Amino acid sequence: MGKEQSNISDFFKTMKVRFEKCLEPTLSCPEPAINAHSVQNATSLGLIAEQNHVYELRMRVRNGGPQCTFEKVGRNQASTFPGFCGRHDTEIFKPIDTKPLSLEDMEQLFLIAYRSVSRELHTVMEAAMRLQTTLERQIAAGVVPKDAASPAMLEATGHMMKAWSVWKYRLEFYDRPFEKGRFDDVLHSTFTIEGRKPILASSSFFSVDDKAWGKRFAAVTLNVIPTSETQSTVIVSYPKEQSGKARRYIAPIFLKSGEERLYALSHMLVDRAENFFISPSHLDGWHAEKRKAIEDAFVGTVIRGQPATPSPDLMLF
Repeated sequence: MGKEQSNISDFFKTMKVRFEKCLEPTLSCPEPAINAHSVQNATSLGLIAEQNHVYELRMRVRNGGPQCTFEKVGRNQASTFPGFCGRHDTEIFKPIDTKPLSLEDMEQLFLIAYRSVSRELHTVMEAAMRLQTTLERQIAAGVVPKDAASPAMLEATGHMMKAWSVWKYRLEFYDRPFEKGRFDDVLHSTFTIEGRKPILASSSFFSVDDKAWGKRFAAVTLNVIPTSETQSTVIVSYPKEQSGKARRYIAPIFLKSGEERLYALSHMLVDRAENFFISPSHLDGWHAEKRKAIEDAFVGTVIRGQPATPSPDLMLF
C-alpha cells in the first residue's frame, strides 16, 4: 500500500510541474511565459460562450484509468497556455489580436498557424519535462534502475524525442520564415460556414503521415474561428513544400459541401484535434449516447491511438 500511495503522490506532484519558458523564435528570452489564449478570447470564444463559459474535453484519471468528459470552463481560462512572455505575445501576434481576420492577409494566416504550432510545442515540452521529473523521482526512490532501460525511461525518452521533433518542425517551417517575413512559405486551405450561429472554436496541430518521432514529418494546423453572429471560418495551414500530403489528408473535408463537409470536419476534430470548445446550449442539446460516443472516441484516439470510427454521433455542428 505504501508503494502504491507513493506512486499516486508522485503522479499528482508531477502534474503540478509547469513548463513556462517563453517560446519566441530564438528560445533565448529569459522572461517567464504568461497565460495567453490559443483561441482568441474577445472575439472567437466570446461568440460561442454563454454566461462566460464554454465546454471543453478534459482528460481525468479515475478508477485507475483515463476518462474523458466534456466540462464547462470559464472562457478566460479556456484555451490558455503559457507559451510566450507578455512582450513577445503582444509583439508577435499583434496583427491577429488587433485587426479583423482577412483571408487575404498572409501574415495573419501565418500567425494563426504559428500560434497553433507553438501551443503544441509547449504541450509536448511540458509532457516531456513531467515524464523526466517522474523518472528522476523513481530513480531516486530506487523504483527503477539509473543505468538500465526501463519502461519509464523509454517513455520519457520517447516524449523528449517528440518534443525535439516538434521544435525542429517549428524552427524549419515557421521560426525561420517568420524572422525573414516569408509568410507565403505557409499555405492555407479555407472555407466559411455561413448562415448559422457559431457553436465551436478550435486551434490544433497534428501530423499527416506516420513518420516516427525524430524523422522529418508533415503536419497541418486546423483552426475554426467564429467571426460573427452568423459566420465561422475554417483554416487549414501547412508548409508549401508539404502541400501535396496536406491537401490529400484534408481532401475528405474540402471535396464535400454542406452537412457532409461539416460531418467530415467534425470527424477530423474528434479524431485528431484535442483543443476545441463548444457552445454550452448546443452541447446540452445532445442526447447522452452522442455525448458519450464523442468522449469515448476522443479517449481512443488520444490514449490508444485508435482512429475514431465514423458515426453520425460524431457530428459536432
